[in-house]
Formats: sequence, C-alpha cells, structure tokens
Amino acid sequence: MQTEFLAAEGPPRDGAAHQGVRRLHLRLGGEVCTKSPRTRRHFLAALTRNARAALRREGVPGQVVQEWTRLVVSTPEPAAAREVLARVFGVHRVHEVVEVPFGSLPELVDSLAARYRPVVAGRSFAVRPKRRAQVGFGSQDLSVALGAALLPHAARVDLDDPDVEVIVELHQGHADAVLASSPGAGGLPLGTGGHAVGLFSGGFDSPVAAWRVMRRGTQLDLMICDLGGCGQLDQALAVAQRLATRWTPGMEPRFWVVDLAPVVLALTQRANPRLRQILLRRAMYRAGSALAQELGASALVTGESLGQVSTQTLGNIRACDQAAAVPVLRPLIGMGKDEILATARAIGTYEVSAKVQEHCSISPGRVETWASPDRISAAEREIDAEPLTPEWIRRAVAARRQVDLLRWGPGGLPDLVVDSVPPGAVVVDVREPEEGPTAGDRRLPFSRAAELLDQLDPAGRYLLVCASGQRSYTLARELARRGVTAWSLAGGVATLRSNAA
Repeated sequence: MQTEFLAAEGPPRDGAAHQGVRRLHLRLGGEVCTKSPRTRRHFLAALTRNARAALRREGVPGQVVQEWTRLVVSTPEPAAAREVLARVFGVHRVHEVVEVPFGSLPELVDSLAARYRPVVAGRSFAVRPKRRAQVGFGSQDLSVALGAALLPHAARVDLDDPDVEVIVELHQGHADAVLASSPGAGGLPLGTGGHAVGLFSGGFDSPVAAWRVMRRGTQLDLMICDLGGCGQLDQALAVAQRLATRWTPGMEPRFWVVDLAPVVLALTQRANPRLRQILLRRAMYRAGSALAQELGASALVTGESLGQVSTQTLGNIRACDQAAAVPVLRPLIGMGKDEILATARAIGTYEVSAKVQEHCSISPGRVETWASPDRISAAEREIDAEPLTPEWIRRAVAARRQVDLLRWGPGGLPDLVVDSVPPGAVVVDVREPEEGPTAGDRRLPFSRAAELLDQLDPAGRYLLVCASGQRSYTLARELARRGVTAWSLAGGVATLRSNAA
C-alpha cells in the first residue's frame, strides 16, 4: 500500500492525551455506508473486530473505537498501525491525523499553513475541509483562507486532480489535520459474506481468486488435493500462509489436504488421455463439494479464467459444473493472465506462487477442449474405477488432514522422496517419449504405468524420475503399496543431471 505524506508533523500538543500518541481514522467504503442501519452496525462490528485482531497479531499497541462513519485508532506506533490496518478488508482509506487546537479561523489557518506549506511547494493542491461540529465559520471559509495562505508557495490550485489534498476535519475547539494517508484494501469486512471452500493449488490463480472472494467478506476454508506431487504441499502451504498472515487477521482460513493420488493413478491407467484433465477436475469438484457440505459452506471458489487453458473453455467448465453439488464461484472468469499476475504482485503472493510447480497435468498430449457433459459422464462409467465414485471421494474427504497455517513451517522431503540416487537403485524415467531422451537406466512412460509396472522385478530397487517429481512420486507410492522398494527424485531430471555433473 502506497502512503502519501500530506503534512509536516510539527510539535505535539501539551497534555497526556497527546504525548506520543497519534490517531488513525479508518474510512469506510461507500458500500458499507449505503447499508441499512442494522446491516451497517453488523458490518462495523465485524470491521472493529478484524482491526483489533490485525493489530494484536502484529504486536502493534492500539485502541480501536467504533464510530458511525469510521473507526478511530489511538496508537504510539502510527506508521506500523497504518501499514497493518490498510490490509483489513472493508477499510477504504487510513488517515493519520493530529489535533490542531484553535480559537479562531485565522489562528487555525496559521497553524495549518505551517504544516502544509512544505508539502504543497511547487505542486498543485486542493483544500478538502469537512465540518463535524458548529465552529463559528464554514468549510468554505476555511477552504478560501487556507488556500490563499498556501497558494504563494504552490504551483496552482487544482480541485479536480491535485497533487496534494489538504484534508482537514473541523471539531469543536480543534481540527484533525491529516499527516499521511494510505489506501485501504476496500471491499467488505471479512466474515460478513458467508462461508465458502476454495480449491487451492498455490499457483498464481487460486490465491488471487481466494483473495477476491475474501475481499467481498466471504470467509474461506482452503482445500488442496494431494495428487502425489513431490513437494507440492509445502509449496502450496507457503502461498496459503502468506495469504493468511497478510490478509485475514483473526479469521485465518483452515487448510485441508485431501488425498486424491489414487484418482490420478486410476485415470492414467484407464482413461482416454484427452479426457483425463477434465475427469480429474470433476473429481476435485466432488471433493470440494463434499467438504463444503460437511462444513456448512455455501459454495466452491476456483481460480478458473475463461479460455486460459484447455480445461477452462466454456464447454469444459459446463462439463465440470455437473459434478459440483454446491454453486461454483469463479472470481477470475473474465480476467486475463496479465491482470491476475498484477493482482498477485499487489497482494504479495507472486513471489511464492512463482516457486509452485505444475502438479495437475496428467495428460501427455492434447486435451479435449469442448467435452459434452454426457460424454464425460459416459467416460466415468466406462472407467469403472472406485476412486472416481462419489462414495470413495466422500471417504477421502472424511479422511482429510488439517494444517495450521500460522504454525506451519516447511519440512523435509516427503516420504519416499530423495534428493540423490540411492545405492543399487535402477533409475527409471517415467516421462513420455516425446519429453526427451531417456534419463537414467530405462523408460517407463507414466501413461502406460498400468501395463508396465508389472514388468519390474519386485525384488529390485527403483528411483523414479520425471520432469518435476509429481508423476514419479505417484508411481513410487503405488510401487510401495505393492511391496516394491521405490523412491521419487526431488526436482526430477534436472536434479539427476546436476548430480551427475
């Protein structure tokens, strides 16, 4: 959030109430101010709670007082408090103010001119007074007098698009002069817009989608589907933690992990490669719907953007929608990738999302771009695999595990994952032939795993490698389930080559 400094601070007033304590005014968004009195009281209570939680979590001392048009915060650390409170949803703008006592209009103009003269020097400005009490003169009187005092030092007066806004609130016996101003997060207070479940991968899209929905007041639970990706969970958790700690004080989303690796294996063994991605997406929708129903949430939230990838065409979105048992919200549906990336940078998730590897790709070639719902439903019936049934997916959701985002820290390598070749292990490349020359001792394409895994000697030791570690980890888990000693190489073929260098 960019802060604009609007006035020189000047000496504090005498008196204990003003020694070392600055006040912040948290302005509400226009949407909050247009609500009915009953709804507005509800929104103000939620905003007050969230503001207090934000300060408490960051260790910034402060007292938050609720007023009808704003929140007033008294704190000895105004800069830190302003930075924290600017990220609270529902806050339109954060003003840092100082009281300026006066007994007359000329006295007030002299005091304000001394503060604002250095700021308007060589710049355009506009005086924006607001009268909160009867003070013996009007807002227009102050605008004219203060403008005349500042104009000799400024470039010009510009009421439409000034470089500097001189913001002053008039009260009985004193004025509140704005020293600095920061734009707020806007939106509606978190917790006022219901409850939903966000499908989360940690890439650029899903965190931005979650942020946009939370900005509308909706509290989220985040769900990631463990597809067997090496390091996938740690990467996604790092993004979720950044999102939670920056934007959801006191209402951090719960993070759930659902194991859908058996679904991936069933699809690679039995499904038409062109339909695998769509079928996997439907399984995720079913898992998210089951979780939403169990938690009492009203909707799913996804990071889909119309036409961005093959599974996000209008036809495939329609096919996936039929698998959902609750409404699906797509806050990014009309956004381009450049807009999504710009938002990721603005909300602070871009850098951590850039480290997340693709883990949902299980189709070696082209993906169907416009599958009819009937065709997809028929394909599911033909596959006849238990992990694709709603009953199995509900059991997987019931067996989910929860991660505390505030206490989580990146751990070591997952089970069955290594960062070098174990002694005596046969290195098996599970990439598809078109992905490049064989890395290691032999090739076993992931798409043909169902027929080729049986050819491996059960007494052997195998290190599986792929492009990133996701497919190799899925097959390593399957081999371990069969009693075969197998590992997945963290980082895939790039690690293998660096180790050999």
